[in-house]
Amino acid sequence: EAPRRIAAMLKMLTPWKHPLTRRTLATLSLAALAGAHALTSLAQGWPSKPVRILLSAAPGATSDTVSRGVAEVLSKNLNQPVVVDNRVGADGMIGMEACAKAAPDGYTLCGTTSNVIIWNMVLRAKLPYHSLRDFQPVMQAGFFDSFLVANILRPYNTVREMLDYGKANPDKVNWGHFGVNSTGYMYMSYLKKSRGVSFYPVPYKTQPQNMLALVAGETDVTITAINTAAPHIRSGKLKPLAVTAAKRVDWVPNIPTFEEEDIKLPLRSWEGYHFPVGVPREYVERMNTELRRVYDTPSFRTNVVERVGLVPNTGTPEAFDQHIRAQLKAVGELVNYLGIKPE
Repeated sequence: EAPRRIAAMLKMLTPWKHPLTRRTLATLSLAALAGAHALTSLAQGWPSKPVRILLSAAPGATSDTVSRGVAEVLSKNLNQPVVVDNRVGADGMIGMEACAKAAPDGYTLCGTTSNVIIWNMVLRAKLPYHSLRDFQPVMQAGFFDSFLVANILRPYNTVREMLDYGKANPDKVNWGHFGVNSTGYMYMSYLKKSRGVSFYPVPYKTQPQNMLALVAGETDVTITAINTAAPHIRSGKLKPLAVTAAKRVDWVPNIPTFEEEDIKLPLRSWEGYHFPVGVPREYVERMNTELRRVYDTPSFRTNVVERVGLVPNTGTPEAFDQHIRAQLKAVGELVNYLGIKPE
C-alpha cells in the first residue's frame, strides 16, 4: 500500500527539477512510510483486551450456536477472551442498536443476519439504525436453508395440499413466525398474495419459541432452519413439505425444493459479521482474516458448520457489501409487490 501511495505522489510532482522538489519528495516518502508503519503497528497491537460478539439472536438459536463456536476458536487464535453478548427483542432492533452505538474500537463485533440487515431496513419505517451507514461489513459467513414444516397431525403432506386446505379453510392454518422480518413471515405473505390463501399469522419472539409451539400443536406450519427442524422430523413430530435449498436434502430426498414448487423468492437467509462504522480499516481486514481462519478450521467445520447446516460463503468485506446492497434492492421490490407498508 505504501509504495502505491508514494508512486501516486511522485506523478503529481515535476521530476527532479528543483532542490525543493527533492526535499518535498523525501519528506512525503518518509511520511507515507511512517504512516504505513504506524497503521501496521496498530493492527498488530490489536486486540489487547477481550472482544465481544454482540448478537440479536436468543440463546439456543442457530446464530447463537454458530457465534459461540466462533468465539471459542477466535479466542484461541487472538489470545484474548471472546464472549457472546445476547441482546434479544424487538425483531433484532435492540441488539443492532446496541451494535451501532458501540465504540468503534474493534472490540465489539456484531453478529448479523439477513433479517436484521435486510428485512428490518425494508419493513421498518422507524429503525434505530441504518444497515449501510452504521455498520462496516467484515465477512459473510454463509447461508442457512430452511424447511417448510407442518405438525405431524395436520391433514396435508405437500405444499399443494396445504394451499388447497388453506383455501377451503380461510384463516384455519395457523402459520407461526418469529417476526415480520423473518423468512417465514415473508413466505406466508407471498403465498397469500400470489396464491390467494389466507393463513392466520401467529408471532413469537424467538425461533426456539416458534419451534416449540409447532411441536406442541399450537401452530400448524412454519418455516425454520433445517437443523432446527431436523430432530423433530426424525422423531416423527413434524413433517417437511418443502426446502429453500438449491437442491433436495440428501436425508429427505422426496421433499421438493421451493423452486420445484414454483416459489422463487430472494429470501435465502444468511449470517455474517459487521463492525460499527468508524472501526479502523486495518482492524476490519485483520478480523476478516481471523474469521476466515476460524471457518477453515476442520474442527469448527465438523462441530459447528456441518451440525447446524450452514452453507459457508466466506469472502472479502467488499463482496459482502455488494451482496447486501443487491439483496436490499431485491427484497424492496418484493415488499412493494406484496403491498406491505413499512411499520
